[in-house]
Amino acid sequence: MPLFRVLGLVAPLLTLTAGHEITYESQDPIGPSFSSVNTTSLLDTIRTRGYIRVGTTGDYKPFTYQLDNATTLPDGTTFNTTYIGADVDMAQSLSNALSLPSSPIFVPSAWANLTMDIAANKFDIAMGGVSITLARAQTSFFSTPVQRVGKTGCIRCADKGKYTDLKSLDVVSTKIAANPGGTNEAFDRATFTKAQVVIVEDNNAVYQAVIDGTADAMVSDKIEVELQVNLNNGTLCMVNEVPWTFEELGYLLPRDDVLKIFVDTWWRIQEGSGAWNATLEKWMGYKWPVV
Repeated sequence: MPLFRVLGLVAPLLTLTAGHEITYESQDPIGPSFSSVNTTSLLDTIRTRGYIRVGTTGDYKPFTYQLDNATTLPDGTTFNTTYIGADVDMAQSLSNALSLPSSPIFVPSAWANLTMDIAANKFDIAMGGVSITLARAQTSFFSTPVQRVGKTGCIRCADKGKYTDLKSLDVVSTKIAANPGGTNEAFDRATFTKAQVVIVEDNNAVYQAVIDGTADAMVSDKIEVELQVNLNNGTLCMVNEVPWTFEELGYLLPRDDVLKIFVDTWWRIQEGSGAWNATLEKWMGYKWPVV
């Protein structure tokens, strides 16, 4: 009788005994090839530890923003954490869903280092407007996408007649500001063959470079451009209403199936209940510091 292996399990043989009773005989001497019963996951480690470590860049409003001693919030609010933003709130929500006794610990990272840092076990999850890319997906997992975005141009409103599309931006005299190591810089270098790409090390100051004339334009995710246009109404304007690319944001995870399943399940509840939309709306309307 042939044996059939399905998803790593061997179908048992049926044996007809003398009393015409059917018995089952396992033909796999080493047992099933996969079992979730004794699988150890980072999820278990997090629960035992009592807190979750969240990697974040702290420079992508409305998702993550790092405060410092020199920062004065317009509404005078005092925060117990050094980070604020939509994904900072979501990190606390994830912590609550895990019933962790301590608040999340936020670990500083940089866009170019996210996958290396998570592979080095510096944090359990990266949150804060992380673009889902094939390059990152080669070494890490992503959660279910949390936000659809796409590259959009931001310019001074005084230049609206001058810059109307990618072609008009891509001229020798144009300077495009970009933060280093992320998808914005990658897009700029792949798209602009004539315009000069100017790297601004501090992503919080990259739009200021456009305002003060150090650069002529900035290309980023539409949601960030929309926020900056609202914060700098009449000074900064959007080039294109329809994004030039298709991109999605998600949460970066280590290669751990159990943790990913939990995060995806938690996220579906946040999305379906309206909690995510309410959180994002709150921070899109927030009176952020200018830089």
